Amino acid sequence: MPFGTSHEIIVEATRLCLWSFYKVVAVYGSHNVSPDEPYVIACTHHNMIVDPAILSNTFPYGRRIHYWAKDSLFANPIAKRILDDSGVVPVDRTTKNNTLLYAATYDVLALGECVGVFPEGTSHTLPGIGEFRDGTSWAALGYAKSLLDAEGEGAERRTKYQARPADVLPVAIVYQDKSKYRSKIIVQYGKPISVAPYINDFINGDQRATVKRLTRDVEAAVAAMCLNAPDWDSRHAADISRVLLFGDQSKDSVDYVPIMQSLISTFSVLVPKYEDIAYLRRILLEYRKQLNTLHLEDSHIRNYNEQKITKTSTTVYLCKQTLKALVDLSIFLPGLLAHWPLYIIAKVTERYEIFEEVRAQNKMFVGIAMVPFTYIVMFFLVWRTMFSNSYFGIIPALLTVGIFAWYHTVSIDSRYEMFKDLRGRWRLFDAVVMGRGMWTRKEKVLEAKRLRDECLRGVRKMVKDYETQPELAFILQRLKAKQNEASKKARKGFEWLS
Repeated sequence: MPFGTSHEIIVEATRLCLWSFYKVVAVYGSHNVSPDEPYVIACTHHNMIVDPAILSNTFPYGRRIHYWAKDSLFANPIAKRILDDSGVVPVDRTTKNNTLLYAATYDVLALGECVGVFPEGTSHTLPGIGEFRDGTSWAALGYAKSLLDAEGEGAERRTKYQARPADVLPVAIVYQDKSKYRSKIIVQYGKPISVAPYINDFINGDQRATVKRLTRDVEAAVAAMCLNAPDWDSRHAADISRVLLFGDQSKDSVDYVPIMQSLISTFSVLVPKYEDIAYLRRILLEYRKQLNTLHLEDSHIRNYNEQKITKTSTTVYLCKQTLKALVDLSIFLPGLLAHWPLYIIAKVTERYEIFEEVRAQNKMFVGIAMVPFTYIVMFFLVWRTMFSNSYFGIIPALLTVGIFAWYHTVSIDSRYEMFKDLRGRWRLFDAVVMGRGMWTRKEKVLEAKRLRDECLRGVRKMVKDYETQPELAFILQRLKAKQNEASKKARKGFEWLS
């Protein structure tokens, strides 16, 4: 089933959106994917239409992916032409006959191509993955069975295309903060799950039970690659613990998922057994709540750990960062002014959407709609002011706007981090020096500092006292590795390990 122009346009448009909205899309496990084997891809589904966009743009070897859609969408001739051109596969959900239900899917797999499926069924915002449905397993096993038929369409596919069974490929997409601008995405491709161990039971035994068994195995493979917490409290406590132990920059580490999942599992296992761990989780959640209430990050409180939070220290830190930002702003200001309307509109769009999994896609759609208008206006301004509307100035004006857009996107990250840090320092200054707002605001900052100190001691104690736990043994191993990699000055922060 060929991919046409519509598919290429969609993929390139979403590639541009992902590049401009997210800071990093890190891909791991590409070596597990063959360049020519057919796959039924089982992927997590936490972020609406962004998930297929990421899958299509990161799939190894530039291979294209088909996706399912209700066959009723193909009723309109124009819609059918666009969907066919995009590689979308119709699924007849009105029939109970799996051969008819997945007929188009079997044709695609026979060509050695891939079909992307989201077994959770619907996009969601949960602390872990949702329950997997059986469609992926039915498709993979049904297709393998059809190839063994002595006659019929399966035999024809086997003879005509030398078709072979399709493995199930588990894929996990992990969002660190899926609706936030310049956040990070981690895509993990797992080892393909062969249908060979299941096909005999599927043909000669209980089909439904075999399908359920394969679904459970696929779900377990996906769960092992992503963040899977039983509740939000465990996940939030693990995130704060990660920041306290490894620093906020650990979110950019290749070990982000295993570190987070190890801490999640630690709290899930130890909280019901030990009161000290239950208490630790409570104060970690309270510290997180304090940070959210004050609109601060852990780094803002951490910077004052070795000195008192005084008017003098707060003012000095603020002045240093403000001066640094003003110097940098002189270079970055033109790009900021040009793109400011996009940021404002995206922020307004976010306020009117209650579902987090919809916010990112809405921001991207707004960007797609507004970016062309923004750059067209910018082009005419450059063409007029720099090249006097001359025909010879068209190409230079286009190049100028293109370089301008590229520079803004590749340089936004450091400026955005600086802006967030400066905003936090202004809030500390407002609370400690100006004393505005509620009279308890300064006390809340001091309470947050006290809580952080207690949380840090508690997390370190947990790592040392329960190091025999497999999850914490891994955390201890990573901490010692980080200690060895750190500079002589930074190693002082790891002295508690000895």
